Amino acid sequence: MTKTKLFAAGLVGALALTSCRSVQSYDDMLHSWLGQSEAQLVATWGAPVDMQTIAPGRQLFTYIKERQVNVPGEAPNYTALGEDSAYNPYGDSLGETFDYYCKTMFTSQDDIIVGYSWEGDGCLMR
Repeated sequence: MTKTKLFAAGLVGALALTSCRSVQSYDDMLHSWLGQSEAQLVATWGAPVDMQTIAPGRQLFTYIKERQVNVPGEAPNYTALGEDSAYNPYGDSLGETFDYYCKTMFTSQDDIIVGYSWEGDGCLMR
């Protein structure tokens, strides 16, 4: 396995190991918003991508975050083999791109956050 492939495997493994801790931390952070005002939410998180009135005095705020992590490939290389030499114009790997997505929703009642939910593999602490 090349250095690049080991790096990519290590990166994915590290993300997987920290994901359990991150999931709990993300959930704890969202829980801390209960009882806060809509104005505080928008001041901290910014404008939501969607806001709906779901009942009188009840709002749903939706935030979506997408990101990509690029793991570079191995550059083309030249290897001297005594009197012979070899050139690999493509390197060993073209690299990989990992896509992550997080959808977070807050529910408010009379301008106070009363609930939340989230989904995705890219939900990280803000």
